[in-house]
Amino acid sequence: MDIIELLKFEHGIFRIRFYLLEKIGDIWEELETLHNFIVNVHAKMEDLYVFKDMPEARPYSNDHKLIEKYGNTIIKEKKIDWVHRYVKIVLDHNLNEEKYVFPKVKERKGLVLDVIEQYGFENYQKVTGIDIRNF
Repeated sequence: MDIIELLKFEHGIFRIRFYLLEKIGDIWEELETLHNFIVNVHAKMEDLYVFKDMPEARPYSNDHKLIEKYGNTIIKEKKIDWVHRYVKIVLDHNLNEEKYVFPKVKERKGLVLDVIEQYGFENYQKVTGIDIRNF
């Protein structure tokens, strides 16, 4: 598995967990977990290891900052009526990465585990369901 495959896998996890988010009563703990993962693991890996050498990917990196601020506000102020829009923004952003950015990545890098290690391998497994150290 290379980093692009891992990022696409994580996009799939987000789609499933966001779908399930709509089915649970108290969404705040799950939303905070997902948002924290998106900001501190997923977007960080994209910015450090995929986007940094691609000037055309700068808008997607800038999106990460907006997603972080929007999500932080929703969670801090418990703005339930903003959650649906947050989910749509994240999912649309991810689909556009898969369509417009990932195919242009010339050098497919292997897995980079430093960001995941900082987050914690066990925490990563709780969110994604896989122990990344086995890949």
